[in-house]
Amino acid sequence: MENRLKKQLALIKARAITIARRAAGPPSTPPSAEVSDDGTSSSTAPSNPIIEHLIRTGTVTRAAQLAAESRVGVARGSGGPWWWRRRLGRSSMDLDPVAREARRTTFESQFQEVLGSLTLGEMLSIENAVPGEHRTVEGSGYYLVRSHGRGIDPMAPLEAGRFASFSAWPEPVTRTMVGRFVRRGYAAPGFAEVPGELAGSSLRGAEPRSVLFLDIETAGLAANTYVFLCGLMYFRPETGEFVVEQAFARDYAEEEGLLVHVREALGRYDTVVTYNGASFDLPFLRTRMAVHRIPDIVPMGSVDLLHATRRVFRPELPNVRLVTVEAHLRGVARVDDIPSRFIPRAYHEYVRTQDARIIRNVVYHNRMDIFTMAVILNHLTANPLVAADTNRYEKPFASGVLGDTIAAPSPPHVPF
Repeated sequence: MENRLKKQLALIKARAITIARRAAGPPSTPPSAEVSDDGTSSSTAPSNPIIEHLIRTGTVTRAAQLAAESRVGVARGSGGPWWWRRRLGRSSMDLDPVAREARRTTFESQFQEVLGSLTLGEMLSIENAVPGEHRTVEGSGYYLVRSHGRGIDPMAPLEAGRFASFSAWPEPVTRTMVGRFVRRGYAAPGFAEVPGELAGSSLRGAEPRSVLFLDIETAGLAANTYVFLCGLMYFRPETGEFVVEQAFARDYAEEEGLLVHVREALGRYDTVVTYNGASFDLPFLRTRMAVHRIPDIVPMGSVDLLHATRRVFRPELPNVRLVTVEAHLRGVARVDDIPSRFIPRAYHEYVRTQDARIIRNVVYHNRMDIFTMAVILNHLTANPLVAADTNRYEKPFASGVLGDTIAAPSPPHVPF
């Protein structure tokens, strides 16, 4: 095992040296060097025997040889893992520091243009830009914004009325389990657990008041960055309206309070609906909870609408981005929206300046993303072409095990 690790470390070191030489340009062959028939050069100067062995076996290639080839569409290196060959097959722009800096400059200029068009008027505090309330939970503060009914969107009352009759998951929608504990037959507090006699049947029933819509906004795509906004939407049967709660971290230090609020909300429902949440939102939340030593998400059903949307809408739409599907279903595009790629940069700008004018658009973007999930779900449920079968796609939850209980993890689960 130790020898294998040494070989892997040597391979990584050799590849790093190759990339550094390639970025610096083709090296000149010293006068005392001799070029062999296979294209390698031998010199009287001392060399690394491991690198020379990797070059002879064809695992790595000299920078001088790579400089003479076209880097576009050419697979690099016949050896090594597939992910490294794919990386070496990228265009030279990905490796050229000048082109990389040009892309960064272009992005920054585009962001400043968007910032100038959205931040009109005088500077605003977060209380004036987005009315809400300050919350403190377990010693950590955060900012909570609430919306309901037409405050979410003018179409919200209509979509809430359609959602109230929601009784079964549509055919393309699948429900899986999320959470550290795999407790079969679990249901959120306040809702009946799955009866044992129904454990083997096709449990595709859906209670509207037990469904929670979730969407997050992060300060970057890597798991070592922050989640600064989390939108939660649920249906309130007493009023027949949707209610949106958006927990916002006004500074990087308020992320912990936001995560505690989200975890408590998830514990009150038995199904969470997301859009690409199975691959991004939920793993991101669980990772950040582990960083802050917050107990993991309780077991619950997870529905990712991206897969059902791709199956239903992909043939007629150029892509299945949420804004594209929303414009298709509603026939109108959003107003004063901020593109998703600028949201992390906008939050860093807010933390630096405390000017919340652009946060209005970020909160609006997040709220509309959540509401669009309900629009998509209503469409999938009402469409007879996709709602006919109720038995084929979702695996039922098994019956609960006697004596099985749920406890807070100690220590918390680290998902990496």
